Amino acid sequence: MIDKNELLKLLPKLIREDDEIKGAIITALSGVVATKEDIIRIIEHSDRRFEAVDKRFEAMDKRFETLQEQMNNRFEAVDKRFEAVDNRFEALIKEMNKGFEIAREERVQLQASINSLGRRGGIGLENAILYFLNDNLIQESINTSEIKKEKLNDKEGKVFWENYSTDIDILIQNNKTILIEIKFHADNRDAYQLIKKAELYKYQFNRNYDELMIICLEITQNNYEQIVKQGIKVIAGKIV
Repeated sequence: MIDKNELLKLLPKLIREDDEIKGAIITALSGVVATKEDIIRIIEHSDRRFEAVDKRFEAMDKRFETLQEQMNNRFEAVDKRFEAVDNRFEALIKEMNKGFEIAREERVQLQASINSLGRRGGIGLENAILYFLNDNLIQESINTSEIKKEKLNDKEGKVFWENYSTDIDILIQNNKTILIEIKFHADNRDAYQLIKKAELYKYQFNRNYDELMIICLEITQNNYEQIVKQGIKVIAGKIV
């Protein structure tokens, strides 16, 4: 039996010199070695598989694009809903602020009514009336912060009686002195009281005034007409 090593030494020579042995070897190897055609078919098959993979990736890209577009649309819809909610909150806050302002004005009016009914009056009542009639006073170009209170004392009893004391509201505007009476509900008695206070003011300070004015939340039509006839200007929140 020929040794393997000896065969390996002889085989190249046999292949070169003996065509029969060369043919037998080629025939034996043709079943296990790929031919050129086989390699071409393998490459073509690989190309087709890569094309299929590419198409699958392309399909996945389109699905991702569609998904991204759907997500963007949903986020846009959510943004619009949040914007709508914000607008509703803003409208609600405005309504609440308006309600609070109305409630505050109603409280001021109620407090003024309570003060008037309780006959307490005083600065608290006057400030409440001025606050509630602020829009009316602005229309008349009257700055409530410039209204000052002046003490009056009839020491000699020239107008009322001896040592009678009271006060009067004074507004100096455009070099004009306006004497004011502030009431919740004004009537003819308030007009008479203002006229008498004006007399005492003139006597006490030896100073003239330019105008008399009554500021009130409400007044009857009859009282309004009667007071205006006395040369007194009336600023009222309501004429009933």
